Amino acid sequence: MDNKTLLFLLKGGHMNMPDRISLGLWPHPPIHFNECVNLIVTYLDENERFPRTWEAAEQGKVVHEGGTIQKISPQQFLYRSQASHPLDPTILRATTEAEFESPESAAIHYLKCDLRLPGDLDGWKVVE
Repeated sequence: MDNKTLLFLLKGGHMNMPDRISLGLWPHPPIHFNECVNLIVTYLDENERFPRTWEAAEQGKVVHEGGTIQKISPQQFLYRSQASHPLDPTILRATTEAEFESPESAAIHYLKCDLRLPGDLDGWKVVE
C-alpha cells in the first residue's frame, strides 16, 4: 500500500471495496504496526498536527470526537481527545490530554487509543 492511501486511512478515511479493487489495493497483505507509526512520525516532521486541527467542544454544538496530536516542539507532543454522550452528541462526556517527549510515543498512543491497532483498519489487518 502506498503512503498516501495509508495516511488517508490513519486519518480516519474509508475506502469502499470497488475502489480498493480498481486501485489494485485488494487483496493486500497485512500492514505492520511500525509502518503506521513511522508514517505518522514522518508526517509530524513536516506538520504541526495529526490527523487534524483540534476542535474543542462548544456548548450546544456537536462534539468532534477523537484524538489529535499537536507538535509543541521537537521534544513535546500533546495528545488530546474528546467524546460525546451516547444519547446526545452535543454533550461532552469525556476529555483526555497526555504529553509525550517523542513523536513515536505520541503516534503509538494515537494508534492504540483512537484506532484500536493492531487490529482492523477499515478492513485491512494491522499486525505487530
